[in-house]
Amino acid sequence: MLIQSAVLCLAMNIYHEARGEPVKGQIAVGTVTMNRANWDVNAICPVVYAPKQFSWTSLKQHPHRYPPHDDRSWQRAKALAWRIVEGELKDVTKGATYFHAHNVKPAWRHAFQRTVTIGNHVFYATR
Repeated sequence: MLIQSAVLCLAMNIYHEARGEPVKGQIAVGTVTMNRANWDVNAICPVVYAPKQFSWTSLKQHPHRYPPHDDRSWQRAKALAWRIVEGELKDVTKGATYFHAHNVKPAWRHAFQRTVTIGNHVFYATR
């Protein structure tokens, strides 16, 4: 049951942060989440729902309900989340633990090493 909950938390993060991105970008968001959790399934949900870590969890109108079952993007996010948790999909971010969209310029970006750009996101790891 724990693994199912962890996969759903990871899928929600992939869906809300990257559903419009190419598959590689969705995998990247998933692996950033896993990198933050040190690839520990027990830490996935706490990482996803940590205050002010992911934009969608900070919205006043939390989209915490699951997307419609027949939403293709949601189905893809769940499938990718399972594959990431099972170790089938590897980290494509070179160890990144942070990312932001191209159109955002957060002050924290200078404190980290830029690792890769995938789709509309820029990924960073600790120096």
